[in-house]
Amino acid sequence: MSAESCRKSADRSGPTVRIEVECHDVWREISNYIEKDVTPELRAAIDQHLAGCRPCMAVLQGAENLIHIVGDPRAFQVPADFSQRLHARLQREIEQERQRVSEQYANRRVPLGITDGEVDLGSHLLYFWETDAEFERGVRFLEPSLRAHDVCVIQGHDESIERSLNVLRSHGFNTRDLVAQQRLFIVRREHAAQRTLSDFADFLEASVRAGAPAIRILGNLGMGHAPLPAGDDDVIELEAKATALIERYPCVLICMYEVRTLPGRLVTRGGLQNHKLTVCGDGLHANPHYQPEAQVLAALRAQ
Repeated sequence: MSAESCRKSADRSGPTVRIEVECHDVWREISNYIEKDVTPELRAAIDQHLAGCRPCMAVLQGAENLIHIVGDPRAFQVPADFSQRLHARLQREIEQERQRVSEQYANRRVPLGITDGEVDLGSHLLYFWETDAEFERGVRFLEPSLRAHDVCVIQGHDESIERSLNVLRSHGFNTRDLVAQQRLFIVRREHAAQRTLSDFADFLEASVRAGAPAIRILGNLGMGHAPLPAGDDDVIELEAKATALIERYPCVLICMYEVRTLPGRLVTRGGLQNHKLTVCGDGLHANPHYQPEAQVLAALRAQ
């Protein structure tokens, strides 16, 4: 996942260039696209984006209608500020579409997977694990969405990612096919809080535009063999800000904390103080130790 609006990468199998575009890239190129004045790679990328983005498809149809009207000999003279007003209208329509999607997913509950209960979309959960059986139980969180053809993400250090994939394989899931179908995404722990949050925001936006009914993110926090990208305080900041991000999307994020390897400060300040809900024993419970984002960040600044 990347926060860049347009990105190119060489395919390892040959010189083919793959281009990924976002909404503002489509708006900028829409006239060239209609006039077939774009490269084959860019056209393919726009085609793929339009297939899953109704707001941009509406922009294309509106632009095509406008060209048809302007080409008509009976067409009227376009006012000088027409393009600005058209752009403002398109922006309003896109925001209305996002609001509609948000309302569509409001008040929805999904199976928790770890227990028999359900959880609201937009939830940020905490799960402590110590034994192999507890780790396997945590990975079961992904299974309801994988069976329902939703989108899932595994995030963490290499050892925890491979371990999670092994659990899924042992439960009958073909992880290679799921990754190829873009239903399972692997995100390695590489960046500091701000970059990570930006990347996840871009990913969630794209998933919603593509029509994902629900998104599950399994985050693994354990020391592994590599150090944390930016230290303990950065993890605490990431956890504090993640709650507000997740609440905006049809998404559930569960953070698995390996208590055997994490320092007490991360367990308490990263885990207990930053998650409204915890998964314990028989189900889902409100966390009495939770603190609002502003309070957590103020304490970090005061150190």
